[in-house]
Amino acid sequence: MTVGASVFRRYGFSDFLTALLALPVLGGAGIAMFGMVAASGIKTLSKVQFDGIHNIMVVAVSIGVGMITLAVPNFYQNFPSWAQVILHSGITAGSVTAIILNAALNGTDKPGETAIGKQEYIG
Repeated sequence: MTVGASVFRRYGFSDFLTALLALPVLGGAGIAMFGMVAASGIKTLSKVQFDGIHNIMVVAVSIGVGMITLAVPNFYQNFPSWAQVILHSGITAGSVTAIILNAALNGTDKPGETAIGKQEYIG
């Protein structure tokens, strides 16, 4: 973008035109970048085993908690200030939720047992 700005200046374009084009260029780059992050996340989730273990619950609750700040922006305003710092970002809230739930629900190697306690299967 710096190269483009210097070319505009050299050939007589005004600073206004340079500034006018900067935001759309940054916006387009941002869309491409966040699209790649989303596509990478979907690719990673496509490799996860959802049957018979608690991964579906971890993903569902984490996405739900991450979406709270979009749906209700003032949801965390009555929380303590240290919690607001952590939960203000939907990405952070969803990530922390995923880490805690994964440790609690899938934290053991023994089948049929969670980190919280034994689970009985009916069948």
